[in-house]
Amino acid sequence: MKKTVYSGTYTGTGSQGIYRFSFEDGILSDPELLCTIDNPKYINLQDGIISAAADVKGGSGIALVSREGEILDAISYEQRTSCYIGRNGNRLYTANYHDGTVSVAEINEDNTLKFIHTEIIRNGAGCHQVLFHEDKVLVPCLFLDRVIIFDQDLNRLGSIHFNHGTGPRHGIFSKDGKYLYLASELSNELFVISSENWEILSSISILPGGEKNRRDTAAIRLSDDESKVYISTRTMDIISVVDLKNHVPTLIQTVSCGGRHPRDFILLDGYLLSANRFTNDVVSFRLNEDGTVGEKVSSVTVPEAVSLAAE
Repeated sequence: MKKTVYSGTYTGTGSQGIYRFSFEDGILSDPELLCTIDNPKYINLQDGIISAAADVKGGSGIALVSREGEILDAISYEQRTSCYIGRNGNRLYTANYHDGTVSVAEINEDNTLKFIHTEIIRNGAGCHQVLFHEDKVLVPCLFLDRVIIFDQDLNRLGSIHFNHGTGPRHGIFSKDGKYLYLASELSNELFVISSENWEILSSISILPGGEKNRRDTAAIRLSDDESKVYISTRTMDIISVVDLKNHVPTLIQTVSCGGRHPRDFILLDGYLLSANRFTNDVVSFRLNEDGTVGEKVSSVTVPEAVSLAAE
């Protein structure tokens, strides 16, 4: 079935904003510029609306973009672009890596935006993602070696602690919400965490030979059947595949991302699409029946691609 894929980018060298291309049976079409906007680093797609953490008039903040590429609304509330945006109902949350903040805004019924609040965690905390679990909001803070837990209004409730130098970056919950699978940028590990008491149940290196501390592990995705988790590492330009039988992680494959600097990737209809920033491309791979990454199928040029979303 034909799908539409959208890519957020850095706009420093060649990119002009958000790009769009089609996907069918692993084949990617030539991209087109959907929306001219500065530094849409991370994009979220829900209910036919793209929300982007981007540079907008007056500074940085959030832009809402239609399928047709029209900027529906934009608000500025910070001076440096957030690195992540997530949507929970009509609320948008952003994480700012440099400023060490998490912010929340609302989408009104007419697709206008209302800024609510910025919570300062600590300057330089390395806030890198916003995760939603029941009525809680979780923010991995890379340089604090903690995941901070908030309520939906950003009142602090607690935290998950990691060893010094771990650098928690991105996570994903199991469908039943009982487990959090979290990748660390600095120590290159996968952690399995119980959401009942936020206890770390197990951890493994996701690099060949059990190596750690090479830095630059980035994105994490969970297979539809929840049997595998996939993780990218930019330093080594690889995708790691981890088996999750009985929620016990086992590294079963590391494979080239097909380019350089796999900042993000998505799983789509039995394929893996990797956004490789430094080679300015998005590459598709077929997934084998056992969940490992198979042959390269297609690639297209997307300047400084750093995030992907599809519908």
